[in-house]
Amino acid sequence: MITTKAPANTRRTDELIRTQLDRLRLDLVVAARITRVHREWSRPLQPDPFSRLYLILEGEGKLVVGEEELYPEPGDLCYLPAEVPVSYETISDNVFRKHWLHFSALIGDRDIGEVLTLPYIVKSRAPEEAAALFEQVGAADRDPPGLATPLRLRSALTALFAHYLDSAPAGSVQLAMQETSESSVAQYIQQNLGTALTVEELAAHFGQDLATFVRRFRTEFGLSPKQYIKRVRIEWAQRELASTTRPMEEIAAEVGMDQSYFSKVFRQVSSVTPSEYRKLYRPNG
Repeated sequence: MITTKAPANTRRTDELIRTQLDRLRLDLVVAARITRVHREWSRPLQPDPFSRLYLILEGEGKLVVGEEELYPEPGDLCYLPAEVPVSYETISDNVFRKHWLHFSALIGDRDIGEVLTLPYIVKSRAPEEAAALFEQVGAADRDPPGLATPLRLRSALTALFAHYLDSAPAGSVQLAMQETSESSVAQYIQQNLGTALTVEELAAHFGQDLATFVRRFRTEFGLSPKQYIKRVRIEWAQRELASTTRPMEEIAAEVGMDQSYFSKVFRQVSSVTPSEYRKLYRPNG
């Protein structure tokens, strides 16, 4: 079987998207429900401060997101983003029966829709699994309050949202078009992993004094610039080790390190050496 490697720009974009998703925080607003909507189910086009996620089980209907008309089918997952005008209505007596919930999705202090462009409708790769995940969110929300209840609820919601992302067609999740200081910095770092990036050079490149740049960076990413650069380099190397048979020294060079220093830093971050990591995740490689 012949496999082709994704173009470098596609791989870099995927790295940026993964970096953003690594910072995603999901919180339930209204618990998961399963509902057969009534024949008069409708509302005018208006935005909400929260996002919605549906799994269509039966029936038909119409959704409008922004200016886009959508007619989801059974087995479809529907993502309706926060702060975007949404309307819905029935179109026949064969009304929707659906799982649904409302949630917030923040990357840093911004809604996920400001950072990533996500598809409004995807065909679930396994509708029964998606339905079970909705049920798990509802069950976690109904648990008696305890110390770990918020963790279980967020874990169930994260698993459901991961199912939605895994079901999305390749290339349908993209960085949002609007350029922000945060995405610019992350993209610049991704594009220059093989160079000797310094915090001083980054601050100068983005026209900020050093103290301001470091303070804003910590606020946006929760790490110092040096910690972030180290983590991104090692995460990139981990994926190369697990998905390719490229020589270790070649991978080290692409993240701007000699092999000895690369092994040292890799072990600090991953708790195993690069060779051990490759054996764990690519045992037959």
